[in-house]
Amino acid sequence: MMFLSDHMKETADVMAGFITGRLFVESGTVGIQQANGEEIYLGERDHIEVRNGDVYQRITIVEALTAKTTEGWPLYAGLYARVR
Repeated sequence: MMFLSDHMKETADVMAGFITGRLFVESGTVGIQQANGEEIYLGERDHIEVRNGDVYQRITIVEALTAKTTEGWPLYAGLYARVR
């Protein structure tokens, strides 16, 4: 379920020219899965930001690939992200 405030933030991101969705990390690749299921693979030149509470945190491909939880899972996978 998406709250109205989250929907408004996503709408503002799209209007600002960002591609939005959920970040995924698998098999050495990083991408963003949009609401319609389309997967877009990302590269070093992409400007990636993940939402951390009410602020956006910029990350690199290397950070997305190497940052792990204490259990060993990709730290940023599954988070709302926006990309330019």
